[in-house]
Amino acid sequence: MASRNAKWFSAAWKFIRKNEILQLSIVILATVNVMAFPVWLFEQQKNAGQFHSFGDSLWWALVTIATVGYGDKVPVTLGGRIIGSIAIISGLVLISLFTATVSSLFVARRIKESQGLQDISFSDHIVVCGWNSHVEDILQTFRRHDRQPSSLKVVLANDTAPELMEAVIETYPELDLKFVRGDYAREAVLNRANIKSAQAAIIVPDHGTEAGIAADNKTLLCLLTMKSLNPALKVYAHIINKDNLQHFKRANADEVIVSDQYVGFFLANHIIAPGAPQTAMEILDNQSGNDFHRVAIPPEFVGKNFGELLIHLKKDHNWTLVGVVKEHESVHLNDILSDDTSAIDAFIQRKFKEAGINVAEKAGVQTTVNPPFDYKIQSKDIAVIIGTTSSEKA
Repeated sequence: MASRNAKWFSAAWKFIRKNEILQLSIVILATVNVMAFPVWLFEQQKNAGQFHSFGDSLWWALVTIATVGYGDKVPVTLGGRIIGSIAIISGLVLISLFTATVSSLFVARRIKESQGLQDISFSDHIVVCGWNSHVEDILQTFRRHDRQPSSLKVVLANDTAPELMEAVIETYPELDLKFVRGDYAREAVLNRANIKSAQAAIIVPDHGTEAGIAADNKTLLCLLTMKSLNPALKVYAHIINKDNLQHFKRANADEVIVSDQYVGFFLANHIIAPGAPQTAMEILDNQSGNDFHRVAIPPEFVGKNFGELLIHLKKDHNWTLVGVVKEHESVHLNDILSDDTSAIDAFIQRKFKEAGINVAEKAGVQTTVNPPFDYKIQSKDIAVIIGTTSSEKA
């Protein structure tokens, strides 16, 4: 018991030594009590009406040191007035120190935030690692597609100049944006971005990177670090070299976008199907208005034909239904086998592990584009439409 108390007092003392506000608060409270007791003794004989109890003295000391001075209680003895004079001077010094300390802490915090050095307290947020011209496109998409953009919390983690990040944050006041500066492939920087509490992350190559191999290597290292810190995190990566795609899939990236992946499609179709690539580019353009949205399917259409839903959405909302998606959760071997690992289940798990086989089914999205007219809408289906306005997210 004594050892436990000693450890508790040691921890409390260390906490007090590191906390300037707490130190000053203790000094102020101690000063109030030190000033209140002698005044109560001095005033008992000649001024008992105002200082009837020690609580009256505490009240007088508190308002005097706080420089409020209501005047409802005034010492009349010489000793009481001397103590009162000391209390006034002490209050001026202590309250000034307390105010300055609190202000300095807020200023220091603001400076650290502007420099990207402050720990992020967000949860269920999105972390965007790296910086290039596509990041602003990402932020614009977040702003346009979310019904309440201020509820979308985004942390930008990169090694860009703080002045640029301040300008970006001011450009998107609708989003709750924070900035973390540093090498986003390092664990310390990702911890500062509170990656363990994030819901998703996007990794893009830095704009200053010349070699695709070096950029993809850093992206892969960032992906592996993220997954080690938060295995449930959904990570979406942008890579430069398509030959690296398999490496990212093995590292459990949820989705991978390859630079210039569709250049051949657009160039060829400009010749063989004029108008088709222009239509696709207009849909993908953030400024066109007609873009993709994911909307909930009304419950009354579950079990009905895809064609009926298509007609309904076009007639009532002027939306073009292009397909449906469904999300499925990850399934692991432990979910399939029983809890009794002493028999055959333990043998199966060991053999899979020895063979290096990963039987976990990764969570993801299953898409069905342009299904037949009589496709039956299922309860877990979510509609993907082309339209000019966003709707409630499913």
